Amino acid sequence: MIINGKMAAIRRWTWRLRRPVLGLTIPRRLFSGDTIKVTFLEEGEPFEATARIGQSILEAAHDNEVELEGACDAQLACSTCHVILPQEVYDSLEEPCEEELDMLDLAMDVHDTSRLGEVDKGD
Repeated sequence: MIINGKMAAIRRWTWRLRRPVLGLTIPRRLFSGDTIKVTFLEEGEPFEATARIGQSILEAAHDNEVELEGACDAQLACSTCHVILPQEVYDSLEEPCEEELDMLDLAMDVHDTSRLGEVDKGD
């Protein structure tokens, strides 16, 4: 989920994977043009990167060589890109579709703010 500049309420989001813990922080002041600066956190270690506005979490992670599995190639056919978002970020997104909810039923460690990284876009 990469957000556009119009979503002023979003300051930070973090998600947890089955294995590593990743976080993503997007300071509002870093929004510029078609990209934003992001910081991924893996086991507490920050990794600064650039992501394109409109990308999914999965796309942004892969573009920046952050390990986030996506076995079905973003076809909503598995739950390997399951992420957990902070409540304020989850609330800012559209409701998950039925197909996404079905795949989340198969994921491990599902929380109220779980989403699939392939569809989390802040358009």
